[in-house]
Amino acid sequence: MKGASEEKLASVSNLVTVFENSRTPEAAPRGHRLEDVHHRPECRPPESPGPREKTNVGEAVGSEPRTVSRRYLNSLKNKLSSEAWRKSCQPVTLSGSGTQEPEKKIVQELLETEQAYVARLHLLDQVFFQELLKTARSSKAFPEDVVRVIFSNISSIYQFHSQFFLPELQRRLDDWTANPRIGDVIQKLAPFLKMYSEYVKNFERAAELLATWTDKSPLFQEVLTRIQSSEASGSLTLQHHMLEPVQRIPRYELLLKEYIQKLPAQAPDQADAQKALDMIFSAAQHSNAAITEMERLQDLWEVYQRLGLEDDIVDPSNTLLREGPVLKISFRRNDPMERYLFLFNNMLLYCVPRVIQVGAQFQVRTRIDVAGMKVRELMDAEFPHSFLVSGKQRTLELQARSQEEMISWMQAFQAAIDQIEKRNETFKAAAQGPEGDTQEQELQSEELGLRAPQWVRDKMVTMCMRCQEPFNALTRRRHHCRACGYVVCARCSDYRAELKYDDNRPNRVCLHCYAFLTGNVLPEAKEDKRRGILEKGSSATPDQSLMCSFLQLIGDKWGKSGPRGWCVIPRDDPLVLYVYAAPQDMRAHTSIPLLGYQVTVGPQGDPRVFQLQQSGQLYTFKAETEELKGRWVKAMERAASGWSPSWPNDGDLSD
Repeated sequence: MKGASEEKLASVSNLVTVFENSRTPEAAPRGHRLEDVHHRPECRPPESPGPREKTNVGEAVGSEPRTVSRRYLNSLKNKLSSEAWRKSCQPVTLSGSGTQEPEKKIVQELLETEQAYVARLHLLDQVFFQELLKTARSSKAFPEDVVRVIFSNISSIYQFHSQFFLPELQRRLDDWTANPRIGDVIQKLAPFLKMYSEYVKNFERAAELLATWTDKSPLFQEVLTRIQSSEASGSLTLQHHMLEPVQRIPRYELLLKEYIQKLPAQAPDQADAQKALDMIFSAAQHSNAAITEMERLQDLWEVYQRLGLEDDIVDPSNTLLREGPVLKISFRRNDPMERYLFLFNNMLLYCVPRVIQVGAQFQVRTRIDVAGMKVRELMDAEFPHSFLVSGKQRTLELQARSQEEMISWMQAFQAAIDQIEKRNETFKAAAQGPEGDTQEQELQSEELGLRAPQWVRDKMVTMCMRCQEPFNALTRRRHHCRACGYVVCARCSDYRAELKYDDNRPNRVCLHCYAFLTGNVLPEAKEDKRRGILEKGSSATPDQSLMCSFLQLIGDKWGKSGPRGWCVIPRDDPLVLYVYAAPQDMRAHTSIPLLGYQVTVGPQGDPRVFQLQQSGQLYTFKAETEELKGRWVKAMERAASGWSPSWPNDGDLSD
């Protein structure tokens, strides 16, 4: 065993001599000198962090290690996973005898580049790593752990190549006449190349630590400068040498592919070499996956830092899908509020920007699970580009800055929902419910208490949505039912029921939801009374009404202030105009039978004004636009003539 071990190490003894006698270059054997290594044409990615040309010692001493950008890593990752690397690099043509087999020339190049590579690994592991580690132990000027993180598993990589891979290549080339094949050797050792994933994954972190401690510790910088200015380092920075392992596997793939092309069709090594190439490609993809995972974790950690590193949020298995600012439509305020969303694969974080951004930049207001979530567009003329996100914990009405941004957000939400559905089929039936164009204000009865409702906005109603009594600021104030989202008075919401979406805590609910959720019979005094002629719920959507919108009410009949009214011609009562104080009111302010009325143009001066007139009765209205006025005039003329929706349609009044 001792003899075998000595044989394995014999092929690298001359390489080690190069570094141990770096001040006496004549001691290095011909073909192994670093000057030859640095001047050999190498396959390099186009966006290397710095020049490969050899610089003078004075420049190297004064230079600082360059950082490796995320852009470079992205470029490297893309090349590892595509044909770009192979197309942009051609193997080096070696000079030699014209009678030498072309495949043997490729193997010779593989051996020579491996010798140069092992020399770089020796420099990284036995010189840079060991010198910095020894200085850290003796001086305590910088932590040993920092040095270990910077060099990651470079010692394992060096031992593998110097004690196994290079000796095997050397023996096979020495015995080439009797055994002209290389595929079996690479097959045997290729699985070990997956150890590069750990090195590649750690590379960006290592580059950041290297830059930090070079600036922070004069002694750290002194050791680096001394080694970098030596002839063994070729006057190149540590970071240049640290790139070598990242670039090595694509180099193997390039040479092995060229070797297969040079093999005769019936060569005995054809099958083994092709299998070896597949294994090398797998190792390259493994490194590519490591880069992707490294970037994902880095992005995730940055997000967690901006959120304050809350324990219930930090999870390395999460994936950030989208983030950005939105406007939250308030059910109490008129103006929407600035909010910020972080959408992950399993949850939505609804955040508020901190005024004083010391540490965390955002405060998490609500966490909503993607499982069971629904998203749909809101048809709201007052808030264009708005959409609804309905989750178990909360329902949000959000507004984007443009139609394109709204669509992008909705697609991101839907993609996350679809992904959850694939992993958990139990949510599939709920998520496949109909997504009609109508705005469903009321949850399906089977969903009451299971998910947060969409709250009706305060300004959309002027009376309790259960008892129809008008609200006022003193004796009858607005409250929200936590089960259905209706705006109700205190008397109608004087009930408590446990809601599953709120961890079964008791919540204020209206009398109808209380009866449904608890099974208790309503007190007789609070049962619904017979509806009056004006107690007809507002039809706020196109499929429930022939025409609906806000109109300005002008004239003494409405009061001098000229309030806005929500005007509706219902489909189920097409000859009557109902005027409500707000779109969600359950009782109209007044109703006007339109049959027999004349629709006339209003006073000169404002083309948006029109009037209803009959037997001394006069109602004056003002639309927001001329186009809206024209649609109202047409709708009222139809109703005044006795037209019914069952008649053939001679024009569409909707947008």
